[in-house]
Amino acid sequence: MPSKRIAALALAATFACLAATPALAAPERVAIYMTVGGPLEVVRDGAASTVLLGGRVIHQATGAALTAQSYMSVGDPADGYDAVLIRHGVGDAACPITYDLVTVGPDKTSVVVPGINKCSRLVNINVEGDKLMLVTEKQNGRTEIIEYNDKQRRSGAKQ
Repeated sequence: MPSKRIAALALAATFACLAATPALAAPERVAIYMTVGGPLEVVRDGAASTVLLGGRVIHQATGAALTAQSYMSVGDPADGYDAVLIRHGVGDAACPITYDLVTVGPDKTSVVVPGINKCSRLVNINVEGDKLMLVTEKQNGRTEIIEYNDKQRRSGAKQ
């Protein structure tokens, strides 16, 4: 009898430890991109998400998951930039989906443009020279082209 009781207690302790493991889980790296300015990582820690550039926090969201959707290099390799489009949360009826744009230059400067799509559905992304063209569709069905030319990052605005 005592051996059955010890075995049952050991089994219960094992299940308790396994059940507690998710609560003690470390932050999870969900994406990593090698940009011209160093590694860009998207990390989830419970209900919070963080974007890191070279280990430095450049963007955060609490209560909304940040998910990397697209990565592209824009412009000439010598002085261009890398852009990562990040889906911010899951949206709702008023704003179905929001994207944040993160750009990184070879000088390791970065800029985060929150809500770049202005709640519109993203239809296409094109690169034309040193410009990033986001083709969106508004809720009324009209198409809009959002042009990003990286002047904000180049002017020294760091985030």
